[in-house]
Amino acid sequence: MTPNAFVLSPAPRRHAVARAVLALGLAAQLQYAVAQTVRFDVPAQPLAPALATLAAQAGLQLAFAPELAEGRRAPAVQGPRDVADALRELLAGSGLQGRVQGRTLVVERVARDSRTLGEVTVTAAAVRDSSTEGTGSYTAAGPTTASTGLPLTLRETPQSVTVMTRQRMDDFKLETLADVIEQTPGVTVHRQGNAIDFQSRGSSVNLLTDGVRQFADGWYFFSSTLYSLDDMADIDRIEVLKGASGLLNGYGALGGSINMIRKRPTREFQASASAALGSWGNRRAEVDLAGPLNAVGSLRARLVASAAEGDSFRDHEKKSSQMLFGAVEADLTPDTLFSAGFTYRHRTVDGMGSTQPILAYTRTGQFVGWQPRSFNTGASWTGYGQDSLGLFARLEQRLSGDWKAKLQVGHQNVTMDEMRLGHLYDESTAFLNHWKDSKNRNWTVNLDLQGSVDWWGRTHELVAGLGTSHYRGDMLLGDSRNVPLADLGVVYGQGGGALQQPDFAGWTYGDNRFTRQQTYVYGAGRFHLAEPLRLIVGGRATDYERKDTTPFWWNYDMKERGVFTPYAGLVLDVGRDVSLYGSATSIFEPQSGQTEQGRTLEPEKGVTYEVGAKGEFFDKRLNASISHFWMHTDNTAEETGGTTPSGDPAYRAVKGARRHGFELEMSGQLASGWQAQGSYVMNSSSLTSASAYPRHQFKLGTTYRFAEGALRGLMVGAATRWQSAISVSSGSATLGQSAYWLLDLTARYQIDPHWSVGVNLLNVTDKAYFSGVTNFGALHYTWGAPRSVNVSMRYDF
Repeated sequence: MTPNAFVLSPAPRRHAVARAVLALGLAAQLQYAVAQTVRFDVPAQPLAPALATLAAQAGLQLAFAPELAEGRRAPAVQGPRDVADALRELLAGSGLQGRVQGRTLVVERVARDSRTLGEVTVTAAAVRDSSTEGTGSYTAAGPTTASTGLPLTLRETPQSVTVMTRQRMDDFKLETLADVIEQTPGVTVHRQGNAIDFQSRGSSVNLLTDGVRQFADGWYFFSSTLYSLDDMADIDRIEVLKGASGLLNGYGALGGSINMIRKRPTREFQASASAALGSWGNRRAEVDLAGPLNAVGSLRARLVASAAEGDSFRDHEKKSSQMLFGAVEADLTPDTLFSAGFTYRHRTVDGMGSTQPILAYTRTGQFVGWQPRSFNTGASWTGYGQDSLGLFARLEQRLSGDWKAKLQVGHQNVTMDEMRLGHLYDESTAFLNHWKDSKNRNWTVNLDLQGSVDWWGRTHELVAGLGTSHYRGDMLLGDSRNVPLADLGVVYGQGGGALQQPDFAGWTYGDNRFTRQQTYVYGAGRFHLAEPLRLIVGGRATDYERKDTTPFWWNYDMKERGVFTPYAGLVLDVGRDVSLYGSATSIFEPQSGQTEQGRTLEPEKGVTYEVGAKGEFFDKRLNASISHFWMHTDNTAEETGGTTPSGDPAYRAVKGARRHGFELEMSGQLASGWQAQGSYVMNSSSLTSASAYPRHQFKLGTTYRFAEGALRGLMVGAATRWQSAISVSSGSATLGQSAYWLLDLTARYQIDPHWSVGVNLLNVTDKAYFSGVTNFGALHYTWGAPRSVNVSMRYDF
């Protein structure tokens, strides 16, 4: 047996004994006729799907730890040969070996010495890798820390968690964050002009990258609106937690959290390049390089670049973006892993209508008339250019036993020289404004410890951490102006393109500043009360400060000390693959919304309760769950339909708001070559504003890959979304969108081991629908995108 290619270090004797017993057990079961001849037809591809194809063609089940295949590719295996030879050919040079155990193909690392089973540990295996890249799967390939900070599988987590994998994003060309969330189970995308809002369980969500919170507040370009346009080329997966997340976030939205997990350098070389052309002149290119920088693989790097530009279905709206991501990983010692990197983004948007949708009914209830889908409330001269630089570093250290420490530092700086605003405000008025010298900065430092302890004859897992984060946003805001359309010689139906750019040289500007700061400690434990029963409890204490200085609008100053957010969950295994669970968790969220008298609302506070069942099937290749949730909140903001003294939408604070509903979800492999992810969600709320969001929602995305026959190398798939009716009302006027379906199709053909071509059709039926309806006192709507096509080509080196 060949030596292990990784640097090795001693492991405890009990591990060696366990491996020896396991090896004897496996040897006793190697009675399957591995020498029988099978005609294999496995194309060159990432290792995980190659193994799945080989196992299927041999009539075997497949069992292996997904992290073993991370970053590895497999050569083509074609023609008649026995299973053992096929396995050796497929795994050659990978540091892995395959065994047939009964009717199951088992893949594992090559041991140092098969006779003595020498003690082995992998260099700098500080964390268990949960990367989804290369797995070919639509479900989580490893544990997630999204709910409690503890590394738990989806079934072990007592809250609803959805993972959008790299394969899912690649198959359906989900290139921006908004694209991904459109197809994410349990999350609603609400559009208001160019603004995009993500909602789960009737509330907004928090945004994170690698578990680090992306703070943003105050204005359109500091909000999730711009994060929603970020290119996802540097992201391995997106983990979406539904429900409150106070244990890890401290303060924030009750709806949940969207955590974007970056790609990491790989131990084996891999590279790809792709290009695409689409409707409205859209085009995009991407390059992804990764691999070791030295012979032993202890130093690794990754570089990802993408560029995109094109027009929109809206008149005179254009956009472009460039992204460059770089990361390095170094095994400083067998127990120490250091990683660092950056993400640079540049984006321009021209001809945008900002947050202003299309007017349907005036404040007096008069119907204005429908506008075409290409109608743009924004002027052609509006827009902005934005630069963003994110820096991160992480040090992971294995301590005694299985304890690990992780120190993570992050900084993000977003700048914008100017933003030009001009759009149709209502049937008789245009809104004009100009912002300059905008800066948005985030700093975060977090240290956590994880490990296990033996108490009362059982092993329990613990996590504890502390950290601080600081956000500051600055900008010079012009004194906005509402100008009668009659003075400009413009009629509403002409669209914003008829508006002329004013001379901003003589404008007066006010210095606006927004700051957020929190310092926190948290801890949680998973306690094994009995063989099938586990209790997870934890809590977080947060010191929080917020200060807004806005001379044209409002001033706000708030401090909270020692705010405690508890967490509790219970998981009961009722079978090998099925668990029942229940959880309760809280969160609080400061608010900037004002009443009609100009008073700022007090922070919203609430608790989420959830019960359900989860299962893992087909050797953990398929996850399924059903959950029921209910949320109680106080000081919840609800639009009144009126305005503040400054003219913004006004809110009232609702005490005892109630939201409840249930979710059905599944993701993963239904059969060899067949992947699927889908959900049905029902949300109910006591808030009258909830009618603007669907009560019922269904999403399903599925693909099938042909592994043999005339169609070998072809992948076909479809994604469909349905939602129930939405509406808003003001006085006697009501604006609504009836229930509707949308259908997307995808296909990709693997020409040879390197080249593949694909096509994606969005909104195949060209359904005309509102992607959002809004009550600003007057009633507005935003059109959804018409039918579009995207053709792409990819080369894998």
